[in-house]
Amino acid sequence: MEKTNKLRDLLAKIATDYKSAIIQPFTKHPMASLIRDQSRQIISPLLDDENLVVKGSPGKGSWASVPWIAIFNKHETESAKEGIFIFYLFSEDMQKLYLAMTFGVMNPIKTSGRKKALLKMKSRILDTRDSVNISEFIADDKIQIGKSRLGRAYEKAVIFYKEYNTVSLPTNEIIETDLKKLIDFYDNYITESNLSTYWTDFSKTKKTTEAKRTLKQHFVSEQNPALLKEAKKLAMKKSGEIRCEICGFSFFEHYGKKGKDFIETHYRKPITKIQDKPQLKDIALVCSNCHRMIHLKYPSLTWEEIKSIYHEPLFK
Repeated sequence: MEKTNKLRDLLAKIATDYKSAIIQPFTKHPMASLIRDQSRQIISPLLDDENLVVKGSPGKGSWASVPWIAIFNKHETESAKEGIFIFYLFSEDMQKLYLAMTFGVMNPIKTSGRKKALLKMKSRILDTRDSVNISEFIADDKIQIGKSRLGRAYEKAVIFYKEYNTVSLPTNEIIETDLKKLIDFYDNYITESNLSTYWTDFSKTKKTTEAKRTLKQHFVSEQNPALLKEAKKLAMKKSGEIRCEICGFSFFEHYGKKGKDFIETHYRKPITKIQDKPQLKDIALVCSNCHRMIHLKYPSLTWEEIKSIYHEPLFK
């Protein structure tokens, strides 16, 4: 099979030749290699983020009724079976191609049963759609993959999507721009949603090791120990104490020695928009309440917004 080096050509080749390929033996077929290997070679250079990985699937041992190419943030998931990720998903008749942000369905269905898992997923999808939107991407349930059981499950797991007609795909430039736009949104969404789970008690949930691993990976980035130490030193040098920069709360003042030097950190602008490594000027010292309010929903409040909406309490 002829090798391609453009994303549009890759997607068009799959759409055009997949149906004829699946009537041939699966093992070592060039179409399987195209989806598994060439997709990674073409898409990976577009990502510019070491946390993102590309995987394509023509099936496992036999041809899939719904071939796909996925982009995972490895802090979230590395499998299409669970978590949130980006999907290039073809319809079963190969007439439609969807670029989507979606949930993995297989593990939730295996754990909770199909009906319960899909209902729970639907609730999370609606919550996300109510909180955010992406211009030019659709937030409804009209995506049509096919009649197979897996295809119908994929349909119910999509949060946002953009639809292409495979007969008249847009230019390579447009396709790459759409992908980068969704990747930027996905990256920020994962950052914000992981941060919001910081207050979740995982002690009684299943898979605590995996849950804590995800949180640890995030907070190693979010709470840089060296920067936190320097920010505290600077605060002490300037005012002789450590207080929340939004509401003025002091943990030492309220909790005595146990609260001495305790404070949380927050980047004044999204970590994805900070060039190179974060600097001391990017760090703000905040109490737990104000930090939680900043990240109450996605997208989080900007530093200017949280400062402007805070009001001194009526009673001190």
